[in-house]
Amino acid sequence: MTQVHDPTSQQAVKNADGMTTQQKIDELNDLIKQIGIALLTTRGADGKLASRAMAPATTEGLGKTKDVEADSNVNVAFIDSKSADWISIAGKAVVNSDRSKVKKYWSKPMSAWFNDKGDGVHKGDEDDPRVTLLDVHPEEIRYYSTAGKLTFLKDVATASFSSGVATPGKLVILGQDEIQLASKVNSA
Repeated sequence: MTQVHDPTSQQAVKNADGMTTQQKIDELNDLIKQIGIALLTTRGADGKLASRAMAPATTEGLGKTKDVEADSNVNVAFIDSKSADWISIAGKAVVNSDRSKVKKYWSKPMSAWFNDKGDGVHKGDEDDPRVTLLDVHPEEIRYYSTAGKLTFLKDVATASFSSGVATPGKLVILGQDEIQLASKVNSA
């Protein structure tokens, strides 16, 4: 498992002790559904990192796919500003143009990101070749889940008056072994 070095993270990891892999995956999926929009970070050909908001399972066929084709290392991050829950998924991305998968995940509001070029091919719908998916193969997943707003406030206040470290939630780290195990279970 990946090591954490700062005291807050060390205690937050301890707060997640005892969780099964399935409990971690279930909580992760609940957080993704709750938050909804992610930031996808890629590295451009110029070496600079670029982040942009994305709906999970979709991307348009412009800079994002060119970045991924040049460097497949990506990070997908979610944050809930109300609860301070967050998710960081680090892995490798692959551009997926499988039309049946695109149609499976397509929804009408996505057409807002693709204009109809009037050429009969680029129509801004699920058949538009610009519409692709990015399959992200996680190498490590980290998420932080707070224990609720009151617990958060109490823990921060207690730590500020006691010289302690606030850890009002748990930091869950899923490494390769747990990700592969969950993948096998969920595909069965």
